[in-house]
Amino acid sequence: MKIERKAPLANELALMYQDAGWIDNPESDVMLKSVNSGFEWFVARDSDLNLLGMARLITDYARYGFIVDVIIKTEHRKKGIGTALMHTVIEECRTLGLASVNLWPSEGKVPFYEGFGFYALPASQPHMKLSVL
Repeated sequence: MKIERKAPLANELALMYQDAGWIDNPESDVMLKSVNSGFEWFVARDSDLNLLGMARLITDYARYGFIVDVIIKTEHRKKGIGTALMHTVIEECRTLGLASVNLWPSEGKVPFYEGFGFYALPASQPHMKLSVL
């Protein structure tokens, strides 16, 4: 497996979102905007260049980082790919000297992220969400 600092292709991103159950029918033009966004992408590929997993870091390159889109293809889960991606992303956060790195874990994934040192914020400091749709 090789981890690259490169965005996935738009169709690969669409398939990963579908595989994760996040989007039923992703629109290709929206996926293209996402992969061309300029955020820090990390993709894991096998020796045949098949996409195994991915992660994205949204950052201001000075203080804050937010890890999103950590997805491993269903048939490749529990093989260390997510762990390798997270170590790579966390190392980049350290290299950048970010003071705060956050994420919003999918249901059931809290123990996975706790293994890297992430912890739940207290109720007095919740993550908040604005529903715009």
